[in-house]
Amino acid sequence: MRWYFATDEAGGLGQAGALARLAVLSARAVGGLEPVLLYYGARSAFTEWMEQHGVAVVDAAPGFLTAMEQAQADGVYRPHTIGHWLRVAIPQVEHEREFVLYTDCDVIFLQHFDWSLIRPRVFAAAPEFSPEAWRYFNAGVMVLNVPAMRATYPAFEEHITSRILSGDSFTYDDQIALNEAYCGLWEQLDPRFNWKPYWDFNAAAVLLHFHGPKPDILNAIATGQWHDGDETAIFYEKMLNARSRQYLAWCRSLGDSLQTVDMTSAIQFAGLASRLTRYRRDVAVSDDNSVKIFAEKS
Repeated sequence: MRWYFATDEAGGLGQAGALARLAVLSARAVGGLEPVLLYYGARSAFTEWMEQHGVAVVDAAPGFLTAMEQAQADGVYRPHTIGHWLRVAIPQVEHEREFVLYTDCDVIFLQHFDWSLIRPRVFAAAPEFSPEAWRYFNAGVMVLNVPAMRATYPAFEEHITSRILSGDSFTYDDQIALNEAYCGLWEQLDPRFNWKPYWDFNAAAVLLHFHGPKPDILNAIATGQWHDGDETAIFYEKMLNARSRQYLAWCRSLGDSLQTVDMTSAIQFAGLASRLTRYRRDVAVSDDNSVKIFAEKS
């Protein structure tokens, strides 16, 4: 199965780049995936590493980049990153495969699966925060029907451009765009293919997606070095407090399973598990799964 992931120059040089490397190493370990990186920006040591590890690096940009730049200049839009928007360019880049897999960079493939068995009419995706909440999907893992996505792309790009230039969509992003434009058209992807580390440990999970706080943020919170006070930072700390048992279980598991994939990452996750153990001992946390920290989209 051809597997796409995407980032821009800044992302490749930061934590996203480190996680993307681990994603590639884990993909190689489970087998059956042909990695393609969609990339925006100047080539770097990051892209060189990717090519050395058998990843096809394809320069790409959103078709609506000019509109984004204009809206940003006008002060009516702020893109999170260009890299996140690159996933919507897949139908314009891919001309050989009918079905492809897309994931964010912050994933770890846990076991082999024949992704070609999933053949959606348009695309398949799993829920955002809760594995039972199917009203709003997470775009971090999708199986795409490329011809169908290509056929709908002109209308999709028109929709995106209109929203970006509207002046009332400052926080509009690619996931919102996909949920809006394809409401009622996407199919359900088993949550095992987009499992989150704040969900209970699941030995049947095929892919783990570090949706929410990444390992470096978890480490900063656990070691008392997390001092950001914005809304997102506060939310991440609440996530860890409410789901520390789940994060600990996954970090312990990754500390073991990644030893044959990337020993450096295995050691880092084992160390994070140790720090999370102390954090759970020293900080008042809740193991009550009923704690409501997520506001599901309607």
